[in-house]
Parts: sequence; structure tokens; C-alpha cells
Amino acid sequence: MQTLFCSFSVGFYKKLLSVIIFAFISVPIIAQEDYPGYDELSVEMIVPNLGTIEIPIAIKGQDAFIPVKELFDYLKIKNEETEDGIKGFVIHPDSSYSINVSRNNIIYKDREFTLNEGQYIKTPLNLYLKSNLFGEIFGLDTEFSFRSLSVTMKTEKELPVIKQMRLKKLRKNLNRVKGIVKPDTTIGRKYPFFKAGTLDWGVVTTQQSEFENDNRLTFGLGTMFLGGETNLMLNYSTRVPFDSRNQFYQWRYVNNESKLFKQVTAGRIFTRATSSLFAPVSGVQVTNSPFQNRRSFGTYTLNDYTNPRWTVELYVNNILVEFTEADASGFYTFNVPLMYGNTAVRLKFYGPYGQERVEERIINIPYNFVPKNELEYTLSAGIVENEDLNRFSRINFNYGLSNAITIGGGAEYLSGLSSGEVMPFVNSSIRFASNFLFTGEYMHGVKGEGLLSYRTPGNLQVDLNYIKYHEDQTAINFNYLEERKISFSAPIRAKNFSMFSRFSVNQIIMPTTQFTTAQLLLSGAIMGISTNLTTYGIYNDRVKEPTIYTSISQNYRLPHNFLFSPQVQYDFSRNQFNNIIAELERPVFKQGFINIAYEHNLLRNANIFEFGLRYAFNFAQTSMTSRLGNRNNSFVQSARGSLILDDNTGYVMANNRTAMSRAAVSIMPFLDFNTNGKRDPMEPLVSGMEIKNTSGKLTYNEDETILRITELQPYIDLLLEINPNSLDNIAWKVKNEKIKVHTIPNQFQEIEVPVEVLGEVAGMVYLKKGNSINGQGRIIVNILNKSGKLVKEILTEADGYFTYLGLKPGAYTAEIDPNQMKKLGYTAGKAIEFEIRVDKYGDIVDTLEFIITTD
Repeated sequence: MQTLFCSFSVGFYKKLLSVIIFAFISVPIIAQEDYPGYDELSVEMIVPNLGTIEIPIAIKGQDAFIPVKELFDYLKIKNEETEDGIKGFVIHPDSSYSINVSRNNIIYKDREFTLNEGQYIKTPLNLYLKSNLFGEIFGLDTEFSFRSLSVTMKTEKELPVIKQMRLKKLRKNLNRVKGIVKPDTTIGRKYPFFKAGTLDWGVVTTQQSEFENDNRLTFGLGTMFLGGETNLMLNYSTRVPFDSRNQFYQWRYVNNESKLFKQVTAGRIFTRATSSLFAPVSGVQVTNSPFQNRRSFGTYTLNDYTNPRWTVELYVNNILVEFTEADASGFYTFNVPLMYGNTAVRLKFYGPYGQERVEERIINIPYNFVPKNELEYTLSAGIVENEDLNRFSRINFNYGLSNAITIGGGAEYLSGLSSGEVMPFVNSSIRFASNFLFTGEYMHGVKGEGLLSYRTPGNLQVDLNYIKYHEDQTAINFNYLEERKISFSAPIRAKNFSMFSRFSVNQIIMPTTQFTTAQLLLSGAIMGISTNLTTYGIYNDRVKEPTIYTSISQNYRLPHNFLFSPQVQYDFSRNQFNNIIAELERPVFKQGFINIAYEHNLLRNANIFEFGLRYAFNFAQTSMTSRLGNRNNSFVQSARGSLILDDNTGYVMANNRTAMSRAAVSIMPFLDFNTNGKRDPMEPLVSGMEIKNTSGKLTYNEDETILRITELQPYIDLLLEINPNSLDNIAWKVKNEKIKVHTIPNQFQEIEVPVEVLGEVAGMVYLKKGNSINGQGRIIVNILNKSGKLVKEILTEADGYFTYLGLKPGAYTAEIDPNQMKKLGYTAGKAIEFEIRVDKYGDIVDTLEFIITTD
């Protein structure tokens, strides 16, 4: 595109003059002494689904003649030059053709078409056919416009060039789905010994009339230390004594290329323990399970409750895979992708106007599959930070018998258990079909469990779960004997509503009693109104009558951006309303919102009025809430944000979202004058560069020379695609438009993007015959570097003009192609040496002239 644009800018007036002369004076643009009676010029050809190219044509009278080889080369149609013409095939070898000008015929698909002398033009450089013949013989209809000097092609054939483009696009999309990317360059992974990075902070103050006031302070520090991610979180409260159990500290090293171990974690570890642990575990964990996700082969339904209309983010192995918005009652649902290997699922919660819940829920997915013939292990050991400081360890292995069957086992140890400190276990996960999953586990002396899940093509899902506990076990801190659960879930769609439905029954058997709970849930949109209807039923064999109550909540969007949210709960057992809530809120100041709410709780005889104001600054999330009631009055003020140090440029960035354990990159495009790929002191930064795809938050510095992307997931291969058209100068070219970088948490990774400054060469080629000198088209001009290596072949236009933009600074030689001269029997002038100098805007050498003569 740069070359075409440059050609247009340099030769526009010359071409315009040619059109005027041709249209109004009918003087030949180029004299063809050996082949009189026609004129040759370059025009634009428009091909559907491909675009526009520049192609030379010959004009004879009112007819246009198109070069066969030039056109077929562009369309990727097989063609070979012969002594008498051209032969090849169109799309398929069965559709062969031969154009023989000595016999004045064209043979296509065993049919012969006779040519007369007025239907073709044969020159030493090319064979031209009358434009209508391409449509009549080959099905390639062409239409020439004298007014616009353009040719339009129409065809129903799937031309090879179109097929290649379609297949290339399909392969590209398929590779993206598979996670396969082909970058132009890759930024190597570097884990520094130490690097300061991020600081998260948060302040919450609470004043209450009937209880003690509370001030809470949170500080989180994210760094790189000893080549690993290091995160420290300090939580302080004036009402709660300082306790190490409320603090967080973790060091983690990740290397997915290692075969022995891929992840090493020290400090607070995620144990996946079966035993009931009511305090965090501090220790060490080693695993050869890769941090990045493997191929997904199915889904697992996950649903729960949070605050109404909050956004819930789903992370699988620390990678954001999906997000959704909770409904009017706070219900949300996900289809969690099932991955081969250890799947750790986390949920993060964000309010509709910038509120952020620091809490993260860790969820174990029961299905654990490993690829065929692979063995994965996880070893954890540490101290439970409870009063007894119990010792804990767990080791588990999983082996893939096939891609559909995984078996595993291991042992768990917890000191102080009277039922046995060592608890061996075995497990298995089986995929009978794409929608039929089973997992089971037996832990000696503790429990046996089985889960069967089936999903129909219409997304009706049935889950059966049964757990049998050992009577004397003390590892799990409750006295259940059995748990039985069945669940049905399915989407319900009609013209005016779309709902998610779920019906579940859960029965718990204990030594002296049993409980049965049932739930029917309908969540979705009715006539565009977000609605949640949930009915609960609770039955205890010690009570004659069950407890049944229903909650309904909705969101109504009113004029002027008001949102009205009523919620009511009715108890059928008591024939009364338990709770009534009404809330009205509206966005204010673009990045904030104000809300007014009233709650009447009939069970506690409580009336509560609430007024709240939240605002999201660029550097912090702030809020103020007042709750006035007949039992207690409370006032809460909060603020939270983060700081990120870009030590590459000495810049400190403030953000209103958490930054700890997130990755960031700083992209610095620069003019690479010496083309060594590294930024030297005299090479300036380039402003205005744009990124096509950004998965995080993109910001620029003041002069737009540095691009910073924050809030990225760590330990993933991020593909950055530079938009080359965003640069101001046509002579500037990005060498590597696709850059792959492995993201590292708690730091800005510096990515230098070299922008080459290219030069342009241009000139004319003339043909001398006797006393006549005229520009000659279709001549090949070779550009050689100082080592004599071919850099570029340039084909002259119909009037002999040639141009090329794309030469790096240095010494070059231009020559007429000797092989072409030998074939044509012409003699070319001497080669011309020239130099492309270093220039910020690109050097131009446009004085080259060649004269060729006939022997």
C-alpha cells in the first residue's frame, strides 16, 4: 500500500495529463513503432472480494486489451509461456487451456475458439487479449470504463486467489481458537532478581451508634524477588487485634517450559484439602501442572449469589475467561470450561459503579482430567495457622489413561486427628461422551463420593451427587452420614422472556435427624425487566410442617437514567411478608452514582433508610454510605486504589483498580536509523502509534510516544498487533507488526518497537530506436545492495516510469535485468550507483534514467 500510494503521489499529474491527451486529443501516449495502432497505459482493475490493483492495458480504437500473464498471475491461475503463446489451466487441471497466436486459436476444455488479428496484440514482452474474450471463453467478465480509466471484473468462479485468502482466514481463525499464534518476534521471558512494582491500598472507616467504631487499613505490595512473584498483603483494624492469620504473603515461581516442576509456591498455599481447615496454611507447594490452560473439552455449570447487578469475573488458573452480571437478586451463573490438568477457579466481584470486593472465592472443580499418557503431581506441605499449629501435607498424582479417562491417587496428612492422621485416597474422572461426565473419589476412613453429570444438546443439565461419610471420621468438621443431591437446570426461552431455571433437592442424613431442602429458581428478563423468582423449601423430620418462602426481585429502568429495584420475600408457612426492600439509584458526574433505599424487616421489626454516594476517580474508588434505623445508625467511608512503578521511564501511575499480581507493559516505538533493532541514544521516540487489540487498559503519555497497557493477566503469551497505518509518515515502517510477550506480574515490561525509516528510488527507462526515444513499460529494474545481493525487482509502468519505497539507508546499485535483455535481444545502459541517506522523513532518489537499445 505504501508503494502504491507513493506511485500515485509522484505520478498523479503525469497520469492525469495522459488521460486528458487520450480523451480529447487522441494523441498516442507512447509511440509503438514496431506495433502501431494502439496505446499502452496503466489503469486500476477492481476485482470483487479482492480489491484494486494497477495493471497495464493496451487501447486500440475503442477496445481494451488485457495482458494474459499479468492478469492470470494476479488471480493465481496456472500459466506458462510458450513460443507461440500461453498454456495452463483454470482452477482444476481438467480445465486446461492453450492460447496459440501462430495458429490463431484458443483451446479451453477441449473447445476451440478462433482468433482473428483484431482480437489480440503480441509484443516481445506480453500477449494481450481483447477484454471481452476473458468473459466469453474463461467466464471472467471484464468491463472497461474510459471515463474512470478502470477495469471491473465479475465472475462466479471461486478463483484460486480468493480460495487462498478464504483458507488463510479460516486457518488464522482456527489457530486463534487453538491458541496458536505466529508472531513476527518474541520478547524473551526475563524474571529479575528484584524489581519494585505495585502498591495496592484501601481505607474503610465505620462509625456506629450502638457498636464500636472501626478503622481498617489495607496495604498490598507486589514485587519480583529471587526471580519469582512476591506478594505481601497487610490488613489492620482498630477493632480486631493484629493476627498473622489475617495477613497474606506468597512467593511464586512459574516456568511452563520446565519438565520437572512448572510451579513452586512458598508462603500461603492453596491446598485443595479434603479436611476441614479453618485457618490458612503456610508452607511450600510444588507441581508440574502447567500454569496456562490446556485445551477445553467441556463445561461445568457454576452458580451462586452476590450483590444485585454486580459484575462477576471468572478466572480459570488465574486467566480471565468470562464475566457476567448478577441479576436483580444477585444470582449469577457460569459455564466453566473444563481444562486438562489442575483447574483452579476464582471469582472476583465488582459493583455497577466501580465498587470492588476484595474477597476472592476459590472453587474446586470436581473433574480433573490429564492428557493421555501424561502424569501430573502436586505436593503441598505446611503448617495450619490455628491454635494447635497442626502440620498438614498432601500429595496427589493423576495419570491420563486416555483423553477421556484419568485415574489418580495420593494421601493427605493432618496432625491431631483421632480418626487417623494419614488419609490415602484414590479418584477417577471419566468422560463417557461429550456431554456425559463422572467423577468419583474414595478417601480411606473419611468418605466416598460420586458425581454424575449429563447435558443434552438443548443445554438441559442433570447432576446427581452422592457422598457417604465414615461414622467415626474427624477430618471433616460435621457429623453428616450421607449427602444426596439432584439438580435440574435448563434455559427457558419464549418471545417475550428468556430465563435460566434450576430445580434442586438436597438431603442431609445425620445420626439422629435428617434435613431436606429444595429450591426452584427462575432468573432472566421478562419484557426487558431483569427478574429473579426463587422459592425455598426446608423440611426437618422433627418438625411437622415444612418452611416454604419465596423471594422476588426486579430492576426497572426509568426515564432520566433512574433504576428502581424492588424486592419482597413472602413466607407461606406464616402467611406473611418477611422483608420488603425498595431502592432507587441514578448515575451522577459520569463516573459515580447516588442511591436511596428503604428496608422493612418484619421478622426483626427493623426499619432502615440508606443514602449512598460513590465516585470513581482515575486514581481511587471512593464511597460514602449512611444507614439510619431504629436499632442502629452507621456511617461508612471508603477509598481504594493502587500505584504502579514504571522504572523503565521513572513514571508512577495511579489507578483505581487493584494492580498487585497483575502484569503491565510499556511500548516504546522509536526511529531505528541504523536498523539494528535496538534504541540508541540519538534515535527519537515516535508518537501516535496504535495497537489493534488490547486486552487490558491502554493509556498514553503526554506526547503519545509511550503506550502503557495495565491490568493484564500474568504468565500468558500476549500477542500485540501494531497498526502500521497509524504512523504519520509513509516512509516509516514497523518491522515487527505482531509481537508476542510473556507477561510477568508486578512490573512494567519494556517493549521497544523499532520503526525503520525507508528510502524511495524512482526513475525512467527509455527505449531508443533510431532517432526516436520513448518510455518503455514492462522492463525489470534490479536493485542490488553493496554486497551485490538482489534487494528488489521493479517492473516499469507503461510509460517507462518505475518507483519503489522500502530501501534501508545504505549504498545500492540499479541495473536493467540482464536476463530479460538477453531474451528480448536488447542492450541496456550501464548500472547506476546511488545512496539512500539517513533522514527522519526518508530519503528520495528519483533521478535514475536508463536507455535501452535494440541490437
